[in-house]
Amino acid sequence: MSTHHPSTSPRPSNAVPTGTSSQKDTSSDTQRKLYHLNSQMAQLNANLSDFNDLLVNTCSNYEKIEQLGKIHASIFMAGHSVFEEENFN
Repeated sequence: MSTHHPSTSPRPSNAVPTGTSSQKDTSSDTQRKLYHLNSQMAQLNANLSDFNDLLVNTCSNYEKIEQLGKIHASIFMAGHSVFEEENFN
């Protein structure tokens, strides 16, 4: 019967050293990441603002195209009724 024994080799530690220089490095790294996140959020905000402007413009264009379609249909129906009357007279 064979038994499994855990390895006795030391495992690498993922813990951050507690020295003052490493704390400064960690603080500096955190500040750099926060600055980068802040700039990304600003870019996202600008992109969302542009997207909102495009949506407003698209809605306005849709309403105008809808009105144009109604005018086109009205002219077509009026023309059809005029030609129908000419054919019967």
